[in-house]
Amino acid sequence: MLLTELMTSLPPSYSLTDSSEWRADVLPQIDAKLRSCIYDSDWLSDAPSPFDVQHRETARFYETNSGVSPTILGQFDPEQPRASIPPDRTFLGLFEKRAVIVGGEVARLWPLRYETALAPRDSGYFAITEGSIFSHLRVQLFYTIGGAVGQAQVLSARMGGSPVIVARLLSQTDWY
Repeated sequence: MLLTELMTSLPPSYSLTDSSEWRADVLPQIDAKLRSCIYDSDWLSDAPSPFDVQHRETARFYETNSGVSPTILGQFDPEQPRASIPPDRTFLGLFEKRAVIVGGEVARLWPLRYETALAPRDSGYFAITEGSIFSHLRVQLFYTIGGAVGQAQVLSARMGGSPVIVARLLSQTDWY
């Protein structure tokens, strides 16, 4: 049995570390949707939504100014985005999904798993949530997972309980 299975309440956000892992006793089904950045491709067509909290492993996803990919579990061909995500005068960011917040509360927290290709000053945590009909909203958060989770909880609560993904930027490239 994992330590996380014994926990019933999340430790205070200031005590969270890169190895912290936690899940709510009852994992919510989150119906929110984000516009996808994948077009004319069946890549990740059966993958979980970025808001999904049912998977156990730390996952990744891609993001452009036009949308967010479904959750990527496990390994994938690094050339796949070129075939599935059309260039659109934007940046293509690969993110590690670290937490999902709903109703101002943490639904799930995954441990850090992937290495970043960015310098520490260029990486960091972001909140990604529903935006307008044209795209999603991305907000830069505090640099540590504890600070980022705390800020995302406030953001979710102030947005009427909207779900928020806390994600760490792993890589970013011009996408033209």
